[in-house]
Amino acid sequence: MIKVMSKVQLIGSKALLDEVIRLLHNLGIVHIESIPARIGLEDSYLRRQPIEREKALLKERLEKILERLKGIYLLLPASGAGREEGLMTGDMPVLLADITSHAFLDEVDKLEKEVKGLHAEKAGLSEEISSIGRYEKILKGIAPLVAKLKGLNNFETIGITIDRAKEDIIPLLENEVGRIAEERHQFFVKDIDKDTIGIVITYPKKYDAKMKALIASEAIAEIKLPERYTDMTLFDALKVMIKRREEMPVLVMNIDNKLNGLALEWYKKLELLMRLLRDTIDELKTLVYCAHTRFTFVIVGWIPKDKFHALSIAIMDKFSDKVMVREMEIREDEIDLIPVYIKNPKLLKPFEVFLNILPPPKYGSVDPTPYLALFFPTFFGLILGDIGYGGILFMLSLYLKKRFKAKEYLANLASVLTISSLFAVAFGIFFGEFFGDLGERFGLLHPIIFDRVKAMKVFLVLAIGIGIGHILLGLMLAIVNYIHRGKGKEAMAKASTLILMLALITIVAILAGYLPKGLITPGVVIMLAAFIILILFEGIIGPLEALKTIGNILSYARIMAIGTASVALALVANKLGGLTGNVILGIFIAGIIHVINILLGILSPGIQSLRLHYVEFFSKFYQAGGRRYEPFRKTGK
Repeated sequence: MIKVMSKVQLIGSKALLDEVIRLLHNLGIVHIESIPARIGLEDSYLRRQPIEREKALLKERLEKILERLKGIYLLLPASGAGREEGLMTGDMPVLLADITSHAFLDEVDKLEKEVKGLHAEKAGLSEEISSIGRYEKILKGIAPLVAKLKGLNNFETIGITIDRAKEDIIPLLENEVGRIAEERHQFFVKDIDKDTIGIVITYPKKYDAKMKALIASEAIAEIKLPERYTDMTLFDALKVMIKRREEMPVLVMNIDNKLNGLALEWYKKLELLMRLLRDTIDELKTLVYCAHTRFTFVIVGWIPKDKFHALSIAIMDKFSDKVMVREMEIREDEIDLIPVYIKNPKLLKPFEVFLNILPPPKYGSVDPTPYLALFFPTFFGLILGDIGYGGILFMLSLYLKKRFKAKEYLANLASVLTISSLFAVAFGIFFGEFFGDLGERFGLLHPIIFDRVKAMKVFLVLAIGIGIGHILLGLMLAIVNYIHRGKGKEAMAKASTLILMLALITIVAILAGYLPKGLITPGVVIMLAAFIILILFEGIIGPLEALKTIGNILSYARIMAIGTASVALALVANKLGGLTGNVILGIFIAGIIHVINILLGILSPGIQSLRLHYVEFFSKFYQAGGRRYEPFRKTGK
C-alpha cells in the first residue's frame, strides 16, 4: 500500500545544523526537500543555506579521495570481499581527519602505484601471450628451415609468408633473390597450413637493403617479430618465445597472488572507507537544501506519518527544546510533490519487482501490488495448470531463491515463481493433469472441473469471464483514484464507462439465454444513458475508450489459447513416447519435449500474465508520475 506521508519542518539554532544533519542521516527516515521560494518561504528573512567555503573545499577534497579509492577498489579482485576487515583499532574508530591526512594519502599513493603497476605488468604479459600465439604457428612451421641455417655467420635470415593463392610467384621470387644475392643464397619453402606457405631466405648481410626493398615492392608479408625480439634471429626468437610462453603462466599467477594479497588487506577496508566518504559527502551536500536566518536553520522534508513520533522523540532526546519539529499542512498544489512510499506485507513484497520498471504511481492513487499478487499467480496457474510442471518449477524456484539470496531483485523473482508454481500445482489438480495425461493414464488423476482439451469452449468462457471481472475491477479502482485526488469529473466519466460495460455485458448474457429476456429493455436504456453521459464528460474519446475496453476483455482469451497449447504439447510428448515401442527411448523423447514445455511454462505464462496486467488492467487505473520516497540515509556504518 502507499503510505500516508507527513510534511515536516525542523527549526533550530544554526550552530546545531551539522549535528541535526548527522542525526537525520543516522535515522534514515526523512526525505529532505530543497526549499525553493514556492514551497513556503513565507518569512522574507529566510535564505538558502550556502555551503561554507571551508566545507565546500572539504567536500571537493573528499570527492577526489573517493574517486581514487574507487579506482583502486575496482582494480582489486573480489576475493578479499569476504574478509571482515573493519575500520576499528581497539575502540578507536578511523576519523575523517585520518583519511584526509598526508600519511594516509601517501599510503594510498603507494597502494595505487602498486596495484596499477601489477595490472600493467599483467596486461603486458597477456598481450605478449597473444602475440606469441599469433607467431607460434608460423615460427614452428619454418623452424626446421631455420635450424638448418644455425651457425651461419655474416648471413642474414628473413622469413616471409605467402597466401597459397599466390604460390605461382615463388619461382619468380627465387630467381630475383638469386640475381640480387649473386646466387649466394638459400631459399627454403615450407607449407604452414592449407592457406599459408612459409619461406625462409638466407643471404650475405651486404645484400640486406636490396632484399628488404624486393620484399616490400612485391607486397609480401614479412614475418615481423614483436619489439622484444627485434634484435634476435628467427631461430633465437623461436627458442626465447617457447621458453617465455612456458614461464608466463607462472608469472601471471604470481601477479594474481600479489593482487589477492592486497585484496585481503584492502578490499573490505576500501569498501568501508568509501561508505564513510559517501556518507560525509552526502551530509555536506544536504546543507544546500536548508534555509537559514542569521541565527537559525530550517529543514523541510517528508516522512511516513507513522514515523513522525519516532522523529520527534529522537530530536527531543538529542537536542531537548533547542530544535523544534512540527508537522506542516500540505497545500493542494503540493499533492504531486509528495514522495511515494510503497510498503507491503512480506508475502506481497516480492510482487513489487514488477512495478520497478514502471514510473512510481502518484501519491494518493492505488498501489497495484495486492492485485498483482492475487491475479498474476492465478493467470500463471491457469495457463500452466500441471502438477508435474508446477512441482518442478517449485523446486527450481526454491533453488534460485537460495542461490540469489543476496540479490534482492532475483530473489523476489524467485519468490514470485514459488507462489505461481503452487498455483500451477493447484490448477493441475483441478484439471487432472500430471505431465499432460500421465496421471489419467495410470488411473491416478481425473479432471475435477473440466478437461482443458475436451472443454475448450468452457475454458474460453472462463478466461473471458476472468477478463470481465479484472477489467471492471480496474475501472472501479480508477473511480477510487479520482475520488481520492478530488477529481469528480474524471470519476464520473469512469463510472459511466463502468455502467456502460455492465449494461452491455447484461445484454450479451440475455441474448445468450443466461438471463431473462424481460431485462433487455432496462439494459438497453441504461446502456444508452451511460453512453450519453460518457460523451458529455469525455466527448468522442469516451466511446472510443469503451470500445478499447471491450478489446481489453477479449485479450484474456490468450489464457485459454496458451494454456491449451501447453497441455497439447504435453499430450504430444506422451503420445510420441508411447509410439516408440521402447521404454528407454520413449522416456527420452517424451522427456525432451517435456523439458521444452517446462521452459515455455516459465516464459509464456509469465510474459502473458504481465501483459494482461500492464496493457489491459493497469491502463484502466494506474496513474504514473509520482516521486519515489528516498530518505536521507547512510550507505553503511
